[in-house]
Amino acid sequence: MPKFGFFASLEEFSPAECLDQVLLAEDAGFDSVWVNDHFHPWFDHLSDGSDAHGGNCWSWMPVALDRTDEITIGTGVTAILERYHPANVAHQLATLLDLYPDRVFLGLGTGEALNETPLGYDRPPYVERARRTAESIRLIRALFEGEFVDFDGDYWTLDGANLYTGPDEAPPIHVAGNGPTSACMAGDLGDGFVTVYEEPEKVANELFPAVDRGVEKSERNTDPGDVERTVHIHVSYADTVEAALEPCKPWRCTLLPMVFDVDIADPRYLQLHGDRVGTDSLEDAFVVTDDPQDLLDVTRTYVDVGFDHVVFQSSSPDQGQFCEAVAEEVMPAF
Repeated sequence: MPKFGFFASLEEFSPAECLDQVLLAEDAGFDSVWVNDHFHPWFDHLSDGSDAHGGNCWSWMPVALDRTDEITIGTGVTAILERYHPANVAHQLATLLDLYPDRVFLGLGTGEALNETPLGYDRPPYVERARRTAESIRLIRALFEGEFVDFDGDYWTLDGANLYTGPDEAPPIHVAGNGPTSACMAGDLGDGFVTVYEEPEKVANELFPAVDRGVEKSERNTDPGDVERTVHIHVSYADTVEAALEPCKPWRCTLLPMVFDVDIADPRYLQLHGDRVGTDSLEDAFVVTDDPQDLLDVTRTYVDVGFDHVVFQSSSPDQGQFCEAVAEEVMPAF
C-alpha cells in the first residue's frame, strides 16, 4: 500500500488553519504532512481577495508535531542556498527529533527566488544550486554521524561543530526535482526522491532511471528500492467543479515556466501574470473535481508508475470533506 501525505500550505492558509487541517489528516489516516518552506508566497492574495499567508515552517512544525500523535512531518521543500547554513538546519532537525523521535523528515530542493531575493541574495544558477544542495546533504549527515566536525567545502565550512542534542543519524532526506540531475542526486545522496505531478512517461523513462543511476554511483550501499519515490499532486475537491476551481486560481502563476527560470520574487508581480492564464490550463494541470473517482484515478496512475508515496496539496474549500473522500474512496482501494 502506498503512503499518503497531506500538504500544509502556509501560503494559502494561516498557520492556525494548517494546524486544524493536520488534525483532520491524521484522523483520516494520512501518513505524513509536508509543509512549504518559503519566505514569500507564490501570490499576493487569495481568490476571495484576502491576503495570502507566509507562515514560517520551522516555527510551525513543533506545534504541529505536538498536537498530533503519530503522523510524520517535514519540509516540502527547503532550499539551502544563502539564507540558511546547513548546520543551522541540522541543529533544528536534531532538536525536533529529540522531542519527536522518528517523526521528522527533511525535504530539499534547489529553490526559487521567493526565498533568496527578498533577503538581498542573488539566486545562483541551477548548476551551483544543485552543488550547494548536494554539499548541504553531506554536511548535515556528517554533523549527525560525527563529533566536533570539521568541514571544508566549496560553499560551507565547519570548525569543530558538534550537535550535542539529537540522534546519531540524520532524518530521512528527500530530494525534490523535475529533471535528471536532481533525480540522480536523490539516488546518490538522499533517502527519497520527490517530484511534482510529472507525466508518467517522463517519470518512467527519465526521472526514475536517473534515480537508479544515482544509487549505482552512491557510496551509501543502498538499493534502488530503498529510495522512496514521492509524487506531489495539487487537487481541489468540492460539491461542484466551480466551487473546487475557485480557490485554485491564485496558483495559476506556477503554470508559467518563466517564474522558475528568472529571479522574480514579488508575489504581486507573479499574480499579475498568473491572472492571465486561463482556468482551462489550471484544470489540465491540477485535479479539480466533484467526483472522488478522479482522486482515486490519479492516485492509481502514479502508484502504477512506481511511486511509494502520494502527497495531496488540497485547495479544497472544505478540507474535512476532502480528507473524508480520500479516507473512504481512495485509501481502501489500496
